[in-house]
Amino acid sequence: MSKEKIPNRQTLSHWCKDIDGAHSLGLRTSQTFLVLTKCLSLFSLIIGFYYFSAIAHAWVVDVKPTNSEDIAGLTLCLSLSWVFQGVFNQLAIQSKGAVLTKLEHGLLQVLALRQHALVRQHSVFYWQTLWQNHIQALTDWALEYRVQQTVAAVIPLIVLTVIFYVNPVIGLGLLITLPVVPLFMILVGKGAATLHKKHFVALERLGSLFTDRLNALAMLATYNAHDKQAALLSDASENLNQRTMKVVSVAFLSNSVLDFFATLAVALVAVFIGFTLLGEINIGPEITLQQGLWILLTVPLLLSEMKKLGQVYHQKAQAEAAHEHLAPVLNFMPNQALGALANSPSDFNGMDATAFNVYECVGDVNSAQRDVAPPLNAITPLLHAHSLTIEKGGHILLSGKSGAGKTLLLEALAGQRPASHSLNSRVMWLTQHPVITAGSVRENLCLNDHFDDSVLKHILATVELGQWLSSLPYGLDTAMTDYPLLSGGEAQRLSLARVLLRDESVWLLDEPTAHLPDEQHQRLASLIYRLGKGKTLVWASHKALPADWFNRFWHVENGAVNTGVSTHEGN
Repeated sequence: MSKEKIPNRQTLSHWCKDIDGAHSLGLRTSQTFLVLTKCLSLFSLIIGFYYFSAIAHAWVVDVKPTNSEDIAGLTLCLSLSWVFQGVFNQLAIQSKGAVLTKLEHGLLQVLALRQHALVRQHSVFYWQTLWQNHIQALTDWALEYRVQQTVAAVIPLIVLTVIFYVNPVIGLGLLITLPVVPLFMILVGKGAATLHKKHFVALERLGSLFTDRLNALAMLATYNAHDKQAALLSDASENLNQRTMKVVSVAFLSNSVLDFFATLAVALVAVFIGFTLLGEINIGPEITLQQGLWILLTVPLLLSEMKKLGQVYHQKAQAEAAHEHLAPVLNFMPNQALGALANSPSDFNGMDATAFNVYECVGDVNSAQRDVAPPLNAITPLLHAHSLTIEKGGHILLSGKSGAGKTLLLEALAGQRPASHSLNSRVMWLTQHPVITAGSVRENLCLNDHFDDSVLKHILATVELGQWLSSLPYGLDTAMTDYPLLSGGEAQRLSLARVLLRDESVWLLDEPTAHLPDEQHQRLASLIYRLGKGKTLVWASHKALPADWFNRFWHVENGAVNTGVSTHEGN
């Protein structure tokens, strides 16, 4: 299945504005307060430099005691700078924590809404990286890089205006040298963004390859394929090392060049001021010691803020890489969609859909506000049917070749994928790959719910796992570990027990017996049929099932759902 794409690709800044509005992140407010407090801290320090220069001028040139007002002004300015910097640090920590929490909550909402339809598109390592790295990268960019970018533009412009007033020659020199820093950052940043994307691809490939081979250790041992797989891992690791070193080399190059230009700019200003005070250079207005010292103290501060921007410039490249992977996920879900899903009735009353269509991606989350999303009838559907009818309590057999679209149809019916119609009910989903967590048997059954032990034991007995439970050393509290001692049939029965505990009226079965031997397939299928009486079942299967279990037969082929399949074709 192809991975979802963004129909209208946006820039990182525009996308963040949309996400900010959709998930109430408060980015704009946080950025405003952070920029304001940072600028106040720097302005206080720059004014403090003025008082310090006045004190030095009085001592050296005027040879007289320092004015008490200058000392008081210096003390006040340094104190205010320290206070504002502390407020800035505290606001930065709180804002990043709040935005990170809201982004994680938004991702959880998307995963809750789309579930299997989304997760199956990528490896486990991909989703781990998305959660641990990409959300953090986006937060750092929004509340560190963007803030520093604004500060590095506002402070130099204001201070340069004052320097031009004091001495236009120095101001002109700084006006020529200062833009070299951001210009170099832009040139390096474009290359760094490409390197970060390649680095993420290599990291994902190595992580996915490693976890996949760990899960397949038994098969590798059977076929004695360790050496070949170890070579593949070694090649992937070497590729990651090379790309990591390229990213690191660009970072070192960036810092070295920034330091060079900053040092050169300060040296030129210092030489000009020094020779002017000595009378060797007479260009522009006369400079006093106070003015020269203030400029010499202020210029490194300006350059240090621009260097800080260079130091966090890599966050822009990381955020652009994160945007590429987060946008198709976070752009999917309008806030009202999850609410509609959560408020779906538990009881199913049937569905009669005409012109049923399943789509890849409707558009951006906030397309309603921006009026850029095409209407559904303007998008080519992945799957369509002239009509679909599901009666309450009906049993439907869904057939078709592998990759024909059976899972797409089930995802659309469950509301996990954009479609013209979906079941207006909560559903239970049973797939061909049962998920067993490393927790206890009780935790695997209850998940986030709570059930009495007597109910859990009864359900396990119902799915023919009573004897298995009694053989466990700690019963329901036995840890399953990462490698539970369960056969394929037992794992599916445990998943079926989860379904029975929730007692929803609709079951979607995506080839639950696909990887079981024929004997286990027949036993588990019979058990599902017996326990599913009275439920509404849509059962996708490649394996033979008795025709008298079903009242409707659907067949998926060439992107179409044929609901007029005969009993013979359905089997």
